[in-house]
Amino acid sequence: MSRSAAEWMELIVGEDDPATTWKQVFICLRDIALSCAKSGALDRATVVPDRLLANSAWNLWDEFLVHAPTIVDELKKFWIQTSATGTAVLVLDGLSLREMPLIVGAANDRKLKPVRIEAFGAQVPTETDRFAESLGISGRSKLFNNQPPASFIFSGPDVHTDVLDAPFGDCVGSVPSSPRLFLWHKWPDEPLIHLHDSKDDGPDVVAAQTKQQIYSDDFWRFVDRIRQGRRLVVTSDHGYAVSRFFSDELKDSDTVQMLRNAFGAKRCAVERSDASWPRRHLPPLVSRHHNRLTVLGQRKWAVQGGFPHLCHGGLSLLEAIVPFIEFPAK
Repeated sequence: MSRSAAEWMELIVGEDDPATTWKQVFICLRDIALSCAKSGALDRATVVPDRLLANSAWNLWDEFLVHAPTIVDELKKFWIQTSATGTAVLVLDGLSLREMPLIVGAANDRKLKPVRIEAFGAQVPTETDRFAESLGISGRSKLFNNQPPASFIFSGPDVHTDVLDAPFGDCVGSVPSSPRLFLWHKWPDEPLIHLHDSKDDGPDVVAAQTKQQIYSDDFWRFVDRIRQGRRLVVTSDHGYAVSRFFSDELKDSDTVQMLRNAFGAKRCAVERSDASWPRRHLPPLVSRHHNRLTVLGQRKWAVQGGFPHLCHGGLSLLEAIVPFIEFPAK
């Protein structure tokens, strides 16, 4: 399934209500993602809407913070639903919409039918720490070894939390019998995406290894152990972008140098009071959120060593929209 440039134009530019626009964008991207089995297909499918958002409808990114349904809000709804079974959330760090059809396909191969398949908004900037902040914790590590602070929004006497980085097969035995679980696994971001982010073949290697892992028996033994007596949502803190599809049309040397100074080769940066983003652009290149500067759209610039091929932190569709896949209890 794909949409023409005219259809994207009508949806993104022609709708006055930002909440409706974002909901429709999420639905479209979910459906497109589920139909994109080939590596790179979803990236190509998002070029047109990303350019429209960055160059013509950039105000929608500001409205994203207010009106886009977020993954955190949806997890809150899932968490309080009454059920005879327990509740579990598995956050896979950096999981993107690219991996949605892989998880659904591998589940179908095992005769496991998802209850819901949705797409929702990440936090802005699209980074791990910002997602952690939205959960009421200062960082992901605060959930390690079932010692969350009282500020954690899913705390409770029957809740077990942990941060995992071992292979999925080794994690099976570490899943306790607690009725409620909130587990955060560092895959695929740290052990895979960051390892290959600057390599020319990085996107292809990540795509191949991600598919292999998601279709592995170890991954599904882990999922099934979590599902033992619990409904489960598999989701993510943020997605990631493949910058080979980005525009490098920025030619003004002063602007490029400002981007280098503010961001280096990253997509977001802490806004320093002594070095705020100094210039207004139309269309805008940078937005401000939670004392951070965030690069808007599919843009890159020349930096020493080359711009990373895999990145996150900015505002593009595959960085800012993540999967929500619910499975029934086993």
